[in-house]
Amino acid sequence: MFGVIIADRERLYDPCAYHDRLLLGLSGIMSEAELHQIRIRLHQGERQKAARGELRLPLPGDLAYNRSGQIVFNPDEEVQARLRLIFDKFRELQTARRVMRYLRTHDLRVPVRPLRGPAPHELVWRDATIAHVHHILHNPAYAGAYVYGRRRINAVRQGPGSHHATSKVAIDDWEVCIKDAHPGYVNWEEFMANQRRLADNTNRYEAGHRGARARALLCCRAWRFAANADGG
Repeated sequence: MFGVIIADRERLYDPCAYHDRLLLGLSGIMSEAELHQIRIRLHQGERQKAARGELRLPLPGDLAYNRSGQIVFNPDEEVQARLRLIFDKFRELQTARRVMRYLRTHDLRVPVRPLRGPAPHELVWRDATIAHVHHILHNPAYAGAYVYGRRRINAVRQGPGSHHATSKVAIDDWEVCIKDAHPGYVNWEEFMANQRRLADNTNRYEAGHRGARARALLCCRAWRFAANADGG
């Protein structure tokens, strides 16, 4: 494009002129730096508010805000009973997968609050999946903890645009963790014990799969060796 003039509140710029291009480039750099500083200040303000327990965080479907802004149990007694059942069954069965199978066997659905789309996010009932059970057992809100910074946002480049992906943050690295901030279905000690049990279950599951793959590979090699020997 030729003959295009760019204007702001102070002057006109001709992109074909070296001096104007230089000013436009510097203006863009300064604007980007200013936006970066604004984001930092916003994050700092959000974190300070979270440190006081005043930042309104998204809640799972089994918790709710009352009129005064306090976090309370969902007033639906069926929802409360289902959550207590899940934690009771995890104490009894010891694995999330067994809990999920129990729920499916007895046709017991799980209350879920999808957080996509515009608020308010209504509670819905879904068939139990291992992801649903893990989400409940891993969520510190069910232990009465007010937590900020469970996930970290990482910018990932994809082609000409970009999107944001999140990664989990270790419990010791959460930015804010206020225990006993509101009612919970388990206490903090049980929550931490559940995290250790879930981690041990995952390690045993992965070790078992690695062992099964190794045994399958050995059997395959033995079969091929025997086949080659017979053929020779």
